[in-house]
Amino acid sequence: MRTMRVPSQCVLLVCICVGTIFSEGDSAHKTCQNCDPNNLCHCSSMKLKTIPHVSKKALVFDLSYNNISQIKDTDFIIYTELQRILLQSNQIQSIADHAFQRNTEVEYLDLSDNLLIKVAVNWFKYFYKLHYLNLSGNRYTTLGSERLFSNLSVLRRLELGNPFLLHLQEENFVGITHLDEFIFKANNLDSYQQGTFSSFRNISHVVLSLRNLFLNRADQAHQILIELSGCTNHLELRDLTFPEKSDSQLLSVPSNSSFRKFTFKNTFLTDKAVFTFINSTKNTKLGELVVKDCVFSGTGNWPKVDKIKSHSLHSLTLNNIFIKKIYVFHDLASIISLLEPIKTATLTKLNIFLMPCHVSRSLKNVEYLDLTHNLLSDRIMREMVCEKAWPSLRYLVLRKNIFKSLSVITPWLSTLSTLTHLDLSQNSFGESGSSCKWSQNLQFLNLSNCNIKNVSECLPPNVEVLDLSNNAIRSFTVSLPSLKILNVSNNKLIRLPADSYLPMMEILKISNNELISLTAEEIIPFKKLEFLEAGNNNYICSCEFLRYMNHYITVQLLDQPENYMCDSPLTHRGELVQNTKRSFFDCHMIWSIAIICVSVSLAGTIAVIACHKYHGIWYLQMTWAWLQAKRKPKKLSCNDICYDAFVSYSDMDSDWVETSLVQELESVQSPLTLCLHKRDFIPGKWIIDNIIESIEKSRKTIFVLSRHFVQSEWCKYELDYTHFRLFDENNDAAILVLLETIPKETIPQRFCKLRKLMNTRTYLEWPQDEKEQQIFWFSLKEALTN
Repeated sequence: MRTMRVPSQCVLLVCICVGTIFSEGDSAHKTCQNCDPNNLCHCSSMKLKTIPHVSKKALVFDLSYNNISQIKDTDFIIYTELQRILLQSNQIQSIADHAFQRNTEVEYLDLSDNLLIKVAVNWFKYFYKLHYLNLSGNRYTTLGSERLFSNLSVLRRLELGNPFLLHLQEENFVGITHLDEFIFKANNLDSYQQGTFSSFRNISHVVLSLRNLFLNRADQAHQILIELSGCTNHLELRDLTFPEKSDSQLLSVPSNSSFRKFTFKNTFLTDKAVFTFINSTKNTKLGELVVKDCVFSGTGNWPKVDKIKSHSLHSLTLNNIFIKKIYVFHDLASIISLLEPIKTATLTKLNIFLMPCHVSRSLKNVEYLDLTHNLLSDRIMREMVCEKAWPSLRYLVLRKNIFKSLSVITPWLSTLSTLTHLDLSQNSFGESGSSCKWSQNLQFLNLSNCNIKNVSECLPPNVEVLDLSNNAIRSFTVSLPSLKILNVSNNKLIRLPADSYLPMMEILKISNNELISLTAEEIIPFKKLEFLEAGNNNYICSCEFLRYMNHYITVQLLDQPENYMCDSPLTHRGELVQNTKRSFFDCHMIWSIAIICVSVSLAGTIAVIACHKYHGIWYLQMTWAWLQAKRKPKKLSCNDICYDAFVSYSDMDSDWVETSLVQELESVQSPLTLCLHKRDFIPGKWIIDNIIESIEKSRKTIFVLSRHFVQSEWCKYELDYTHFRLFDENNDAAILVLLETIPKETIPQRFCKLRKLMNTRTYLEWPQDEKEQQIFWFSLKEALTN
């Protein structure tokens, strides 16, 4: 018998390949250890191909945006406490029938945007508490003939559909009776079996995106509207196209429908489709109509709609509608009767340049009118705000139009006797005008972002809330006896409006101006002032001002204690002024300096010399650090850990740290978080406190050792404090990186702990060879993650 001799090289190659396969299989279950103390496991975007192992007590398991292709029976079997499973945006093609048999506590399941070609009833058999289910964006062409959701008795939100779904059958939704939201997107749906939605009893919000069905199967689309009309409060139709020759009855709403709100979104509308819908809602209980992000191809030339004695429509929202023939659009005279009951009208981003007088008059009951982002101008006010226009209007929003002059538009607005709130922001008035006429009842006025340069008497006399922020105002000398709240932030004021008559002022916001001083004399006229916000200015606060503030009002100077004439300690940064207490010496600094100058200078000189000669400062610092370490808990909780490592290095080695260390550890796929003193120390905080807090909040401490390191006093302090942690907590927090060779005889005597660490602990040496550098980075990452 002849035997074949296999070369030893082949055997070795096979062993390596087999070992690699098994190691990859094992690592797939060990690559996610991102579970926080609340048992929320975040394994998203990690290129996982299989379900990894995490804590058995996991409550939330986020596996979204990975490369998982299948779910087996055993993948979730140990996670009996799971409440939320997120598997969206993977490549899942198959799910075992009993994959979720032990996950009876699940309330949220997202399987959207995968590659599932079928949906099985066994997947949902054990989800007794499931509230949310998303199966959209897959590749199934049908929901089968089984009752998929019959066991989901507490389901409240369901999302279904994809571009490949072609058929719906009568049994598909049996068992679902009540939902808060049902989103169904199947733009290529070709057939709908009558009665498919008949099991629904009460659904608060239904979203349908069925372009093909409405375009080519008008009878089936109309059947869907009929079946939903008896069980839905809010119906939303998206992504539809109604051609000119479409069925005139397609959008007719049954008179006995339960619709209270109807929304069209991203839809192409025609004259016929709109009139059919409007005419069919005359005798319904529809209360709110929303049309947004749509295209309208008609001209509004509809037959006249007879006046209805009782019409429930009270809210109309038209937002971002592109009207192709806007300049030949009719004046809505044919549907005037439908506008009368409306109380809230939002007509934004419509390129409206005129509202005819008879339309304004027809809005008899409107209380809130929003005309933001249109083309309204000064010259149309005579026509739009004519006699008897908007007789019940209280809130008017004219934001972001092309108004230019307050003195031109205010006389017409003054005829609105019930108007209390007016928003004219984001127009371009420039000058406010010398004379204006306002309604006596106007209480709230917004003129922010209007490019106003000065304020004269062109303001409503009875206004209580006035917003003039984000303009270019340099002075404010207006008498407003009823004004309670004034916002003039982000202007160019150099002083408080003390010359104005503002006896009722309670809140003043004047941040981000050019104030040069804050004195008590400027505040005294505001007898009822309770709150002053004056941050980010150039002022100097006198102590008399601060004493006055402490006794009378709340002042917020925002993070600027350096602007005080008598500086407050840094511990008061951001505090309210009345919470800080000042002594006699604070407000009489010259006397204070004269009394203690000599003694402090002498004592300071002696202390500096002694500390420099005998290193006394280090004894004091280490004693304090030791006391802090003893008083703190032995180990911070996981929630308090902010960094993977604190990096201790000399500024002379900053180039290597910032260009090599930071780039390698923070700019990778699974980045580590480093704490660097240049970047992460809190400005204004004591350096020693910064060092202690940063080391305490870091899992490890990396020491970048070099000749420059042993010459740095701050590096020595960081080393000494870390040494305390090594012995007090008995951990391995220190990682030594030798950037260059340091002869031990060159290490100063006060770095005795460094000598000890180098003798007792393994350290990493930075190699010059590029291949060895890769090994160096791998070893460093291993040390940081263990």
